Amino acid sequence: MPRKRTDKFVICRDTEAVTYLEPGLFPAGRQSEWTEQNRTLTFSIHPLSNQVAIAVAGKQPSESLAQKVPVYEQDQVVHICGLAGVPDNRLPFVNDTHAVFRTLQKIMETSGEERVAVGVDSLLRMSALYREAMLRQIRVLQEASDVTEFIAGEVDTFHSMHAVWHLLEIIYLTTNLPGLSTSIVPHFMEWLNLNFPAPLAEDGQRILANADLALNTELWPYMRKLALRGHVSVLANMLERVGQELSASAARWARDVAKIARNMPLGSSEETAGSFNARWRRWNEELQNAATAISSLLPSDDVALEPLSTVVDIMRGDADAISAEGESWQDILGALLLYSEPTSQADRLPSLAGIVVEQFQAAEFSVLDRALVALLSYELPEFLVFCNQIDPWLSAHMADLMDHISILDVCRAAFAVDPREHYLLALGEMYVGHENLWRVGLDYFGLGGVARCVMAEYAMRIPLESDAKARQVLGVCREFGLAMAVDRIHRQLGRQQWRRGRLGAAIAHFAEVSDRVSIGLICDQLWDQYLESGVLAYGPVIDSVLAAGLSHDRLQFLTRYRDFHESYKAQQFVDAGGMLLSILVSEIAPPHAVADLLVDAIPLLEGDVLVFSADQTLVLMRYAEALQQSPFPTRGSSRLGAVDEGELNIFNVACARNLARSFLV
Repeated sequence: MPRKRTDKFVICRDTEAVTYLEPGLFPAGRQSEWTEQNRTLTFSIHPLSNQVAIAVAGKQPSESLAQKVPVYEQDQVVHICGLAGVPDNRLPFVNDTHAVFRTLQKIMETSGEERVAVGVDSLLRMSALYREAMLRQIRVLQEASDVTEFIAGEVDTFHSMHAVWHLLEIIYLTTNLPGLSTSIVPHFMEWLNLNFPAPLAEDGQRILANADLALNTELWPYMRKLALRGHVSVLANMLERVGQELSASAARWARDVAKIARNMPLGSSEETAGSFNARWRRWNEELQNAATAISSLLPSDDVALEPLSTVVDIMRGDADAISAEGESWQDILGALLLYSEPTSQADRLPSLAGIVVEQFQAAEFSVLDRALVALLSYELPEFLVFCNQIDPWLSAHMADLMDHISILDVCRAAFAVDPREHYLLALGEMYVGHENLWRVGLDYFGLGGVARCVMAEYAMRIPLESDAKARQVLGVCREFGLAMAVDRIHRQLGRQQWRRGRLGAAIAHFAEVSDRVSIGLICDQLWDQYLESGVLAYGPVIDSVLAAGLSHDRLQFLTRYRDFHESYKAQQFVDAGGMLLSILVSEIAPPHAVADLLVDAIPLLEGDVLVFSADQTLVLMRYAEALQQSPFPTRGSSRLGAVDEGELNIFNVACARNLARSFLV
């Protein structure tokens, strides 16, 4: 049979939400009048913050209208509304399962034969951790002080998620563990009783406490439910207790059936299939004999015999009796497996489930029913679609687990896109805009195989409210090799710090991405501040940058110029002159600072101590000559006044005198 293709995969469930605005955008009860007066609604969605801005807009420009349109107060209001996001009560669940998801990815990264040997066991442990988180979330929601309609809906959602997850676990993991019986029946019955309402012990105690037990209308429906769900020990106790109040004939058969029920064979991994089947046939023959004997007494005035016969028919695997008494397809399927095919393996589920489901109206099935039937029928593409309709978390993690179990290739062949990547991307999009879950969202992108360019676009748009968050975002980007995002974020942070006046931090960010142009502009700003104030106040900034091991020509210039001033103040004029000359010769100074450096040399040239030799003086004079021919404009200095031709003439005269003195020494 050709594999069925489906295009449902790309369709997500539409979620509708009602938003009430206070005050409203149009007067109450005047909607028609409002729309006729050139009004409409406009909105803008911010995808990362999950917010939408809603406001009134004109259908046409007011200037183009023949008559003036009245203006209401609501026309001036812009509403910022939160879109459907992750509810606060889910945050612990999201964080817990995110930790399991990361651990699972690390386990599956292990290569070699060792992974194959322990893979099923490891996957089963991870699957159990997921289920524990779901059950814990259900308990938290049920213990809420105010159980609203929303919380009740969340409880139903998590019940559905657990039922789906648990069934996949027993089909593909539990029954594949080495050394265990491959029969799926006991595991299926465990799944059935855990995920769907089972007969409660409290109900049985209440029924037994009734004064006229034999006439209690709840007695036999309860016992039939016990039989359908495989609670044979409890059923045996009930039959023995009820037998004390029945007629002699009914009491005798009640005790016999109770004895047979207690002897129901249970399989184990240590017993061979042949041995178990032999015991099962003998047990079923005892039930068949009891059913025949009870049926021979019918019809009877004893009202207990007919319901007792029905209980026996259920236990001996009579399909008609099971179908008649089962309230759901899950009950019928479980009873047929338990009493008719107790050694069935997982590959028997599709055919048997198909027979059972045909007895029901599929149109009346819930999304949970459809997901379970698709899973039992091995229709995995449809199964994933229904999982997504239950909850996006379920489809994303289910696709991931199916990929690790190596059963997702069927879905990949049926759909145009990779389901694991698609659903993990959709889940990450839900989380990345949340102020507390952005890291979780990025992890789902990175570990889910989402394209690096897509992940980088999301990372670059995460609001960076603090330095700590910025470091965290950068750390995640480096972890996943998002070089483009790292570059863009550092530049963004550098510009932010620059605007705030934190120049050292700005230089550090620009240096991370080798933005020499921006670093040079900041150094020019520091130099201009010095020229305006006459005070070398940039020392701490430079020290912090140099301590980080950063290197840049302009930084070296500012550092050496500071050292020049310190030597000059200490009257170490020869050292100061050497530093000044080295700044010029190394060409680390910006062209517009050369004139100021030459002016700074005048006191050293005119001083009592000979600082510059003849050769050094000639070097200074060559820089002055080059400056006069340079197209770069000179800059002013509030300490020395504007560097103009007059000051350069003074410099030239000082050089001539120093040159003459150097020849005489």
